[in-house]
Amino acid sequence: MTSTEPTEHCNVKAVIPAAGHGSRMQSDIPKQFLTVGGKTLLQYSIEAVCADPRVTEVIVAVSDPDSSDLPNASEFHVAQPVTYISGGDTRAESVCRGVEYAVAQGATHTLVHDAARPCLPKEALVRVIDSGTASQHGAILAIPVRDSLKRAMTSSGMAAHIEESVDREHLWQAQTPQVFQAQALLNGIKHMGAHNPQLTDEASAMQWLGYQPVLVEGAFKNVKVTHPEDFECVASWLLASTTTE
Repeated sequence: MTSTEPTEHCNVKAVIPAAGHGSRMQSDIPKQFLTVGGKTLLQYSIEAVCADPRVTEVIVAVSDPDSSDLPNASEFHVAQPVTYISGGDTRAESVCRGVEYAVAQGATHTLVHDAARPCLPKEALVRVIDSGTASQHGAILAIPVRDSLKRAMTSSGMAAHIEESVDREHLWQAQTPQVFQAQALLNGIKHMGAHNPQLTDEASAMQWLGYQPVLVEGAFKNVKVTHPEDFECVASWLLASTTTE
């Protein structure tokens, strides 16, 4: 059996929080609904997580699941069903609602992916599902920090100055997808609290319970669109991949 074949004991449901507004993008349109080549970033992200058949359903938490502006099933080139649910005021609340829905639908594991991370390579997806379903601790995609790190010293009315250099050894930059046992992740988010400022990603909730998630090397192209320059890079990559298909 290959690593991408679905198994009877593993039911992975993807959760994509997409109810945010993305104020840092300086756009009137939420970043997940920006379009490239006639498709939204959300559509690309959904299709990316569906590249592994072990994902049996995609649950998308949005502001209004009944909105006519949302893509319908016929617009997705995927075999898996896509279900819209009501999201929350924060990313963590949206993830919590998505995981609750997944657990109610019999998920053994949940795969959480950012709506504005559309360039996820299939190879990285397969790796994180392999590791996340094999380990009780779960797994996340991440990349080792490449650049020199500086801790800033700031004061009112002055430009930031370097206080000290920070050793980058053993430091990784977290990405998504992040794959965990569904009920354990739900417990972690609820115990930690969806409004806890330390809940920066799903791994944080698992660590709160004492788990030590596995770090699986991701990809530089799996960048999250946060600022306008991120969108420029992602758009060029997506258009390039479309013309080569």
